[in-house]
Amino acid sequence: MPSRLLRRVGVAAAVAGMITVAVTALPPGAGATPASDAGRAVSYANGHGYRTSVAVLDTQTGQFAGAGDYNSAYASESVMKVFIATRLLMTGQMTGWNATTAYKMITQSDDASADALYGRAGGDGVINWVKSALGIPSLGSPPLRPGWWGGTQITASGMAKFYNAIRHRPQVWNWLGNAMHHATQYGSDGTYQYFGIPSATSGAAIKQGWGGDDAAGQPAFNSTGVVNGDRYAVVILTQGGVYGSPIAGMVTAEARLLMPGGKIANDDPDGGVSAWSLHGRYLTVSGWAIDPDDLSSQLRIFFYVNGRPFTYVDTARPRADINAYYQASGEHGFSQQLALSDGTNLVCAYAINVGAGSNTNLGCRNVPLSGVPLGGISSAPQQGLTTTLSGWAFDYDAPDSMVLVRAYVNGHYAGGTLTTTDREDIDAALHGTGTKGFSLTVRTPTGLSTICAYALNQGRGATANLGCIKRRVSQSPIGRMDTVQVQANAVSISGWALDFDTPDSPVGYLIDIDGHHSGWGPTPVSRPDVNTAYGVTGNHGFQRSFALAAGAHRVCSYAINAGPGGNSLLGCQTVTVTAASAPSPAAPAASSAPASSSAPASSSAPASSSPALNAPSSSSPASSAPVSSSPASSAPAAGPLSASTAPTSPGRG
Repeated sequence: MPSRLLRRVGVAAAVAGMITVAVTALPPGAGATPASDAGRAVSYANGHGYRTSVAVLDTQTGQFAGAGDYNSAYASESVMKVFIATRLLMTGQMTGWNATTAYKMITQSDDASADALYGRAGGDGVINWVKSALGIPSLGSPPLRPGWWGGTQITASGMAKFYNAIRHRPQVWNWLGNAMHHATQYGSDGTYQYFGIPSATSGAAIKQGWGGDDAAGQPAFNSTGVVNGDRYAVVILTQGGVYGSPIAGMVTAEARLLMPGGKIANDDPDGGVSAWSLHGRYLTVSGWAIDPDDLSSQLRIFFYVNGRPFTYVDTARPRADINAYYQASGEHGFSQQLALSDGTNLVCAYAINVGAGSNTNLGCRNVPLSGVPLGGISSAPQQGLTTTLSGWAFDYDAPDSMVLVRAYVNGHYAGGTLTTTDREDIDAALHGTGTKGFSLTVRTPTGLSTICAYALNQGRGATANLGCIKRRVSQSPIGRMDTVQVQANAVSISGWALDFDTPDSPVGYLIDIDGHHSGWGPTPVSRPDVNTAYGVTGNHGFQRSFALAAGAHRVCSYAINAGPGGNSLLGCQTVTVTAASAPSPAAPAASSAPASSSAPASSSAPASSSPALNAPSSSSPASSAPVSSSPASSAPAAGPLSASTAPTSPGRG
């Protein structure tokens, strides 16, 4: 078992603020190399009383650089956990529980996980197995004390060769590299494990180690991994000083001296893409590049699209910031516009090397383009017979122009408009100018309709479907019995009705009192609120008064359907008349009671819960009463049929 005597309460808090040694990260000067930077790091640590070794290995070229006693043994601490993972991976054991446990072991440097897997990976013999399997005799040796895995002996040069070997073995690196790239900020014991390499650069794959397993009884803090886009294996092994933030801060200082500017110095050009700016199908790429072998010369930047040479440009733009940082002269900035084609465009920029070294990939960006316009429907509120489509459209072939949008209802053309509304979000996202938003109102028939919007293409490509929505307009009339008021011996009834089959015409209505047809006719009253809410014209209101005998009476009103659908119950209400009754009401006057041939009959039967609305007999009103006059079975409580049938403004809510 590894020593945990130094992993005590308070260490986590101390290590969290461990970057206490101040080292300025200077840019590499002309002629800076991994070897010279490693020497600076070792000299600094030695000058403060630490024993240390640094190793750097280029996994592309195989070139090695080191400083300090990089061939001498150091206590591995938790760094050796990569050996456990490597054996499990190379022997096909990295599955199920093993994989879950090993991932925690690597990412959180979890000791309990290492304890559980150590025996499965060969115990103290795991390092000899890895040495043999990868051909690295200088890697190290088993722990001096059996079973004490933190005391496994490793060398800086051997660890650099180890990372180089697994970097070229997908069977190992695909899993282990991913885990190392996801190392957590704190270990499972609460220790801050971003000292060293991760405090000096970004994007590194790391495995750290800390503890007191050194044979001399001194603290040992190690920072290892792969940097510069997984190109360089970097190993920093350090012992001495005081456990916690002092030694951890020293390892961070070494890492910053080794990687000035956040990367390993080399002969390859340095640089990057500062901006990718797309305007229509034109991509402007801007950035900078400089070669350490010739700090004053312009460099050539080559652009590749989908792996093929596309164009090039020289660094002909001044970049005072780059000159100041690298203590250089000359022009090191570039900007180039690329006209891209429809389809997928993987654009990469490369700085062409001068002298020793290799070309540098400055960055890549995937830019998919289509000749087909882009866009969509953002909202589609419905108001009566109309639906308003709002959205946006953009055409790469005309990024600053309006786009023509057309709408179709059930496959039939229903209207068109240009994108005349400002959409700054679209212009910003797609690098265009002008207006990209649209709003188009279309009329929909009764029943279920499919409404689609299309953007007409300009230049290359085809018309784009921006989306389709479904909307349903009621086939049966809608409406409401708004008021039922009793005054003396009379009851006054008002309401409204609308039939979308004849939206601009009056609607037939019928009033039943105690199961008898008492009044009917077309809606004669103007209701501007209904017209406004549903976008229609015509008269859609009704108001009638009837004299009743004293007592309780059930009042119901109905809208008579025209066209497909059925009649609709507008509402029912029970009222009580307390005044003395007038003589029995006579038959409706000729003006309000049409002949039986013109009575409000429906072309389709009402729902089973509503009374049959047949024309009343002029000689026998009782014979035309509903099949069931029971309020419980034929009429709901007063109010709208449902929320969907009531307009937004007329009547009571």
